[in-house]
Amino acid sequence: MSKTSRDLSPIFKPKSVALIGATSNPLKYGCIIVANILANEYKGRIYPINPSEENVWGLKVYPHISDVPEEVDLVDIARPAEAVPEHIEECVESNVKSAIVISGGFKETGKEGEKREKEIARIARKGGMLLVGPNTMGIYSASVSLSALMPPILPKPGDISLISQSGNIGTNLLALGSAQGIGFNKFVSSGNEADITILEYMEYFAQDPASKIILLYTEGLREGRNFVDVVKRITEEKPVIIFKSAVSKAGASAAKSHCGALAGSSKIYEAAIKQSGAIRASTVNGMLDLAVGFLYLPLPKGNRVGIVTWGGGYGVIASDSCELAGLEVPALPQETIQKIDQLLPSYWSRGNPVDLVGLINRDIQPKCLDEVTKAENIDMIIAAGFILSRSIGSAIYKLLGREEEDADATWAESSSQKIVEDIRTLVDKYHKPIVAVTLTTDPTTLKKVLEKRIPAYSTLETAAEVLAKMYEYKKNLNLKKEKEQKAQLQA
Repeated sequence: MSKTSRDLSPIFKPKSVALIGATSNPLKYGCIIVANILANEYKGRIYPINPSEENVWGLKVYPHISDVPEEVDLVDIARPAEAVPEHIEECVESNVKSAIVISGGFKETGKEGEKREKEIARIARKGGMLLVGPNTMGIYSASVSLSALMPPILPKPGDISLISQSGNIGTNLLALGSAQGIGFNKFVSSGNEADITILEYMEYFAQDPASKIILLYTEGLREGRNFVDVVKRITEEKPVIIFKSAVSKAGASAAKSHCGALAGSSKIYEAAIKQSGAIRASTVNGMLDLAVGFLYLPLPKGNRVGIVTWGGGYGVIASDSCELAGLEVPALPQETIQKIDQLLPSYWSRGNPVDLVGLINRDIQPKCLDEVTKAENIDMIIAAGFILSRSIGSAIYKLLGREEEDADATWAESSSQKIVEDIRTLVDKYHKPIVAVTLTTDPTTLKKVLEKRIPAYSTLETAAEVLAKMYEYKKNLNLKKEKEQKAQLQA
């Protein structure tokens, strides 16, 4: 961390958590947040705070934070905005180390709210207490199994850490990722950032070994020049993937009323992100697509793509997608073509893309993929149509009038898992990224693919974009290394 950054461990590694505004009313967030903490099996001590209740979810309730029998690391405040300044004062007096202000009604609402926000930030800073928000949906930390979130979500633990200025976007990404088998290590809905800003969270995640990939959803940045410097340092160690919204006039206006963010010029932000070496996602959900690519695959040494497809149409679209993404689809070496000649019928495409001509023999597909992957002029590979779901096998047997439970109906699923294992073996053997493209939306199948650390995408365009971004990141790292070597020689 830089000299100006603070240790955010009381937020992400608290030994005790209190909730001011805890309640047994299931229609209030003070009830849902406690339920989330319990359901995620938080490893520390929990103290509900409410002078009007005695018991919440089986936990003893304390009237005030000052009544808790220990100094608390993290307090969650789910109370109306007007009451928050007084609660912040109480927390400071009780030596609370950090606080999350869930409530809205601050800078995003106008001058009166902005005045109130400045006041709670002043009190917290004067008392040396870290402040998350206000106007936030909370935090998640896998290291202590803490899900202090407003919506009822149980994120899957993993290696990705996410910062989001929008609570809805952030928690939706947590839920979507978990449904797909994508795990998170830390999450914070930064809200209005009255005290802790995006950059401070990023610096904390940067020095955290458990955060392998950093994702950022932002509507506006306040520290443009500093942002470039900080992110540039981080990207030398780990990928930073960003989605910047509020790029239109209407979006900028919405951002100001949403979290008080100053959106600024989209061209300036685009230049700042590029200069920093961060990876810019083209869609919100695209951040997850990029994250699993960077997390599970080696970076490509060049931009030359080998394409292996189950049908010719896939090959045409894959070639278009790769070229539009700035990748090259080179001709295969004659030696590679001769090897594949021995595996496929004589009418195969005899080039790149490799068209498997709808071959049903699942043992030959990975052998063809092996030949393409080992080719010296191929840096990365797209494997399209290799992964099938159980539903395909079931459909065939239904057409034949046989029971869906027939053991043979699992042939598509089981053979796909075998091929995924083969793909993982090829990735580890040749140290080249291989991404799969499949039409199946079956969540069970996709989760099993990801368990083998192989990204599976639903479109060829997504696969090409991920590989292109990985190559761009690798190229930037190489340029940085070359500049450092030249500087050392000149010194």
